[in-house]
Amino acid sequence: MQVLFAQEKQNLQKGNILYKKQEYEKAAEEYKKSADKKKTPQATYNLGNALYKTKKLEEAEKAYDNTLEDADKGLKAKAYYNKGVSLQQQKKLPECIEAYKNALRINPDDEEARQNLQKALQQQKEQQKPDQKKEQSQQQQQQQQQEPKPQKSKLTQKQVEQYLQSLREKEKQVQQKVAKQRAGVPKQPEKDW
Repeated sequence: MQVLFAQEKQNLQKGNILYKKQEYEKAAEEYKKSADKKKTPQATYNLGNALYKTKKLEEAEKAYDNTLEDADKGLKAKAYYNKGVSLQQQKKLPECIEAYKNALRINPDDEEARQNLQKALQQQKEQQKPDQKKEQSQQQQQQQQQEPKPQKSKLTQKQVEQYLQSLREKEKQVQQKVAKQRAGVPKQPEKDW
């Protein structure tokens, strides 16, 4: 058992050295060996980063998903963020937006995640503009055919900002509630019979 742990740690360290040397393919191989021996969140996270650097975005996405299973809050937030970046590169905007939101739920102070979320929402809005023209022509055709068509819901930038603000407020309330619970309940005086 100790031999496996030592080998896993050795592969992880070797992968880190190769990653710093920008030898991402070789680093990915070492991280994969490490993750295969013992599926640690750090190994799968590093594997995701190396795969991203080698433009293997779908594999990187899967590695980040594996990281989310057992990671602590800090690493989970980073994995969601990196997954969002990978998804954004693949133009999978709805999934990308969700990943950034998850990163912000865990770490509401992550300014980069907030900025990338705004960029992704803007990209999605721009993608919908051509879709809106198509949709209008389709609506005209359908009106001629007298078939009803459901409309897509559209969020404005202001609505998104309000949503994010409400998430921040809820997070603060939860943190305050947890802090109060940690402070402890005052002890009841013992009954004097």
